[in-house]
Amino acid sequence: MTLKQLFRKITIDEDTCIAWLKSNGLLATGMMCKCGRIMRPGTFSGIADGKEWRCPEKSCKKFASMRIGSFFEGAHIPLTELVEFLNFWADNLQTTAFLHKNLGDLCVEEFLVNPQPIGGPEHIVEIDESKFGYRKYSRGRMLSGQWVFGGIDRETKDIFMIPVQDRSAATLVPLIQRYILPGTTILSDEWASYNSIPAASFQHLTVNHSLNFVDPTTGVHTQTVESTWGGAKKRLRNCMTTNPILLDTHISEVCWQKKYGEASFSNLIMEIRKQYPVV
Repeated sequence: MTLKQLFRKITIDEDTCIAWLKSNGLLATGMMCKCGRIMRPGTFSGIADGKEWRCPEKSCKKFASMRIGSFFEGAHIPLTELVEFLNFWADNLQTTAFLHKNLGDLCVEEFLVNPQPIGGPEHIVEIDESKFGYRKYSRGRMLSGQWVFGGIDRETKDIFMIPVQDRSAATLVPLIQRYILPGTTILSDEWASYNSIPAASFQHLTVNHSLNFVDPTTGVHTQTVESTWGGAKKRLRNCMTTNPILLDTHISEVCWQKKYGEASFSNLIMEIRKQYPVV
């Protein structure tokens, strides 16, 4: 079943959508009332999808949102629409402000707060830095911006991107050691800071960009990571900001799309389930 067929099936009505969310661990399958009784699901007015948990004890009358404790708590939009928007986001399309913030937070958690190092023995990782910013009337010299340092594994397409204050060896080398596994072959240009990459941990090969895009002798190039910068800037053009907090969100979303590609949605479901565990 294709994703398009799946979404057509699970968003046909609220009950089908809720059942799918429960079966995938995105909504709780049960709820315990504070009085100790098991709450029952029911249909009630006044909320987006009309679904709540209610205590069966008449003297209690406690109720709770079907979405309590889930990723969807706080969104005043029917669940069928929210699920459709998840797919939109996975396909790099516009979504609601609520989901954009929450999905951005998920990506920041995975790629910046708890990053997984990339590369390793027999892996090649290209590294580079690029300035993200804006030009007046979208042309001319860069007026302001934020440096971002990043790398990509040629084999797995795993990626990292981190905003940095400067491009000194004191800034970049610790990031290389944190984000790239020992034994990796690192390819870069001849920026002076890269001369401090520890030879004991990495094999380091360079290309002189003032002479060639591809070294004619070794074949070394950094065109994969440079292409990544181009795609990231194109995607961010309409929402570019020099605010470091917002930039963190945007580049983390770029990393997600680059890493997972066509599997973005299935991995998104797994990440939501991990960060928003429900009963």
